[in-house]
Amino acid sequence: MKRYQDDFKASIVKMHREEKRSIRSLSEEYGVSPAAIHNWVKGAKSVELEDGTEVTSKEFKQLQKENQRLKEELEILKAAAV
Repeated sequence: MKRYQDDFKASIVKMHREEKRSIRSLSEEYGVSPAAIHNWVKGAKSVELEDGTEVTSKEFKQLQKENQRLKEELEILKAAAV
């Protein structure tokens, strides 16, 4: 599987959103599968948090995963302290 740099992905997403380029035309021009571009666009959607900051859905998922890991570590420490 081919890997693309984050700045390349961001530029493709920007062209799709701001220039209203179709996923198909971007796929043909840059040799990237339409499914990959679709996933990049989906992953770049932003989520507004309660404090007003915005994060992409990808970043939000990473934060959720880290939060779950920290909760598990806390439970282990609590159990060890008893």
